[in-house]
Amino acid sequence: MQRKALLILTSFLFITISTFDSSPLMSEEPPATPEQTETAEDSKKEQSAPPSDAETQEKDSGSVLDLLIKGGYTMIGLLLISTIIAAFALERYFFFRRNKLNTKGYYDRIKQALDQGGLDGLEKELSTDDLFLSRILKDGLRRRGHGRQEVEKAIETSATVEIGKLERGLNLLSNLGNLAPLLGFFGTVVGMRASFLQFVEKAAPTARDLAVGVEEALITTATGLFIAMPTYLIYNLFIYNIDSVSIELERCTAAVLTAVEDENG
Repeated sequence: MQRKALLILTSFLFITISTFDSSPLMSEEPPATPEQTETAEDSKKEQSAPPSDAETQEKDSGSVLDLLIKGGYTMIGLLLISTIIAAFALERYFFFRRNKLNTKGYYDRIKQALDQGGLDGLEKELSTDDLFLSRILKDGLRRRGHGRQEVEKAIETSATVEIGKLERGLNLLSNLGNLAPLLGFFGTVVGMRASFLQFVEKAAPTARDLAVGVEEALITTATGLFIAMPTYLIYNLFIYNIDSVSIELERCTAAVLTAVEDENG
């Protein structure tokens, strides 16, 4: 901790001294000679000259388009994967919202309806909404006159269909998330191969020649990981929502089946 504080303090002092030394008050010098005046004018001309191609390339190296170009053909595949993931994640998000998966306090509501009015009271309560769990329970209650097993079977069948709709395509999302870093590593191999080919094509390649392939390798690797990390998070959020719904459904089903047994004796 002390070393970090010392380093920060040293850096602060260095910056302060540098700024102070470059200020107009501290930079006063004796009158310049004619030779010094000519040198200063030449320096101003050099500074006012248009930037070279190398300088322009360095300034543009941080743009997204430039990174895509430097990443090579592998970036096309990564861009396609990221587009599919984004589109699919948005589709699943709005699908989950339309199905109203909110389970907070749902079991307590079902339990209260059963305690106050039995199965009739529950049917009346469920008729007031179109929640995901309510649709499944209503399918089961339609078989209430046929006994516990029929109600349980109807709920299981409806749950399998409805939860299957929620899980639709999540395997694709997971596979794309796993594919992105692998494709990025493939780009790494391609980039490193391009660097090694410089030794074949040139007897003494410069660092700039080798840097092109290395940069391609690093860009594709970083892009693949950048795509995979949020995809992994999104996938697990969807799975968490489905698991929460399944657990709440099991609790509500148990309460409904108990009420059916009591009603049928």
